[in-house]
Amino acid sequence: TSGIRLFIDKMLQLEPLTGRWLDAIQVNLPPQLPVSLLCQQAGQLLANLTGMVSIVSAPKGQGRVIRQVDLVRLATQRLLLVVIDEDGDILHRVLFYDDLIDNQTLSRVLCLLNAALCGQDWLDGISRLALMGKQESGAVQALVKTAMAQLSLDEMQQHQPLIYGQHQLMQATDYHRDPELQQVIELLDNPGCLVKLLTPVTQDHQPKLILGRESGIEPLAKVSLICARYRSEPHGFIALLGPRRMNYGRFVPLVEAVAQQMFFNLNHLNQSP
Repeated sequence: TSGIRLFIDKMLQLEPLTGRWLDAIQVNLPPQLPVSLLCQQAGQLLANLTGMVSIVSAPKGQGRVIRQVDLVRLATQRLLLVVIDEDGDILHRVLFYDDLIDNQTLSRVLCLLNAALCGQDWLDGISRLALMGKQESGAVQALVKTAMAQLSLDEMQQHQPLIYGQHQLMQATDYHRDPELQQVIELLDNPGCLVKLLTPVTQDHQPKLILGRESGIEPLAKVSLICARYRSEPHGFIALLGPRRMNYGRFVPLVEAVAQQMFFNLNHLNQSP
């Protein structure tokens, strides 16, 4: 690790991005993408272009506000729940009920959803909906509970980091013979310590490199991380995880360019009416 660090600090020459990579960034990360979709596509793009693992911090910070709610009939026993937050991200989930859902039930559930959720912080809205649901019965109460379960699941998912490309590590020729690589996969399944590692490192817009044991996390001894911040508030970063001898000259500019495009898109989104 010390030899690689010395080479990077003294001799590393960063290469300009190829036209193919620049085009891929522009096509896959266009302006006006909602935050969640932007994070998903950025992570997938980085993994696809490099053949390595990408990590994107949780798309949402605390306190996101619900802007609009709708409930649409799909069939006699199925409804489509649509929730739009302040960033323009759209949640749509199908709600099932064993018996027929009449128009009166549909209207009542929609009324409760709007009263509890619109203009509210996501978690506060779920709490308000729980209290209102307790005063109902039958199909209305059952559908409110189903909606709450979907809202709670989405809230949890929005605060989890996104990981792409794990399968590429598992397909490495020495994966099944190397317990340390298997530990990396286990770490990616529970990435809390990676978030704790990368958050303080990415406090400015300069890309950072963490080589092997520099991380202080033993399972990462044989890999390196290239990371960059894409948002300051709430804090957001994107990172690439790969072998210690990866092509830093090509990959550092790529991670930086993806982070810069995300930063530009989010600023543009916030300034839009």
